Amino acid sequence: MPSLIFALAGSSASATRKISPNLARVVGPGLLVAVGYIDPGNWATDIAGGSGFGYALLSIVILSALIAMGFQVLVSRTALATGENLATLTARHLPRGVSRASWIAGEAAILATALAELIGGAIALRLLFGISLISGVAITAVGTLTVLVVARGRAERHEKIVAVLLAVVAASFVYLLFKANPAWTQVATEAAQPGHALSDSRGFMIALGILGATLMPHNLYLHSGSLAAQGRGLTDMSRAIAMRLAKMDTLVCLTVAMLINAAIMIVAAASLSGSLIPVSSLDAAHTAIGQTLGMGAAIVFAVALYAAGQSSTITGVLAGRVLSSGFASHAVSDNRRAVITRVIAAMAAIGLLIENGGRDPDNLLVLSQVILSLALPFALIPLTWLAMRRDVMGKFVLARTWAVMAVFTTGAIIVLDVYLLADTVLG
Repeated sequence: MPSLIFALAGSSASATRKISPNLARVVGPGLLVAVGYIDPGNWATDIAGGSGFGYALLSIVILSALIAMGFQVLVSRTALATGENLATLTARHLPRGVSRASWIAGEAAILATALAELIGGAIALRLLFGISLISGVAITAVGTLTVLVVARGRAERHEKIVAVLLAVVAASFVYLLFKANPAWTQVATEAAQPGHALSDSRGFMIALGILGATLMPHNLYLHSGSLAAQGRGLTDMSRAIAMRLAKMDTLVCLTVAMLINAAIMIVAAASLSGSLIPVSSLDAAHTAIGQTLGMGAAIVFAVALYAAGQSSTITGVLAGRVLSSGFASHAVSDNRRAVITRVIAAMAAIGLLIENGGRDPDNLLVLSQVILSLALPFALIPLTWLAMRRDVMGKFVLARTWAVMAVFTTGAIIVLDVYLLADTVLG
């Protein structure tokens, strides 16, 4: 994949290294970001959309991914232009109260993501081995810590581990697509006509959930933190090349994530739509896939779910490092942050599971998406504002046309997220 990205950016790997050794590290962070777009929260919304409305909401999956690509490219541009991550820039240039609110919101988003991935991993282990949800939460948390110990804080090792997990998810859904054998003409026709799904109140809420599950605040911090160091000490020419490489890295990796999300919905639509089993949870989806596509497909589904959750927890820990170093001006070790985050999230997950008797764990996935929706504006507003400031970005300040689009999109996302939050809390 790195060679492909260099080629798409119009640069050879050898030529890029001759300009600056930092440029070689610009390619890779896109993989870390991509896994955030296929976590269990995405699975829940994609499966609900596919099983309930066929392929009609597939265009929403694609639109949400394109919006996310735009903001991830923007945050990579900001990091490379300034040599600083989003957390550091927010703390330096925004009022103290706003900075503190962004920090708290970012930490809440990481905990919410950890909660979703622990629950998703626990569901996967229960589907595969019949393990209780509470035991599954503990095993998933230990698995994340083990991966972090193996990686030993080295970014390239994290990227390789995440790449393997992402490949497992991708290969799993290639297999499931083959088994589901959808009618591609019908896929294209229904995807181009989302109107009937959006006019339905449940379909509209699922569409908002897809958007909320796609663009995550901690991914913005992670991406900027992964690229900030590479932006320091570059000449303007090298910086422009770095931005081009980072853009292609982001677009290629997030396109893969978009295709996986699309595959999840297509498999759900092809195999679960109209199923005799009401598909309202990951457990029900697993059962229905087993009945329609065979137990082998159901096992592949569960394995992919566990891989998706495990990879996303790794990136959550790395994003936490960026938050602590940027907002608090001191770094906390990955292992310490992992332990603290996993303990808090695991205690919350176990407590909530005990409270409802282990029923409807998917409701906890919904809760995590509500928290992410609430936290998102605290990352998007500073990012958009910083990218528009010439004293911050220099010659790489966001052009007026793109600035208007960023402001409009940010406003629209905030309105939709507030609507989703209000409906979830009040409805």
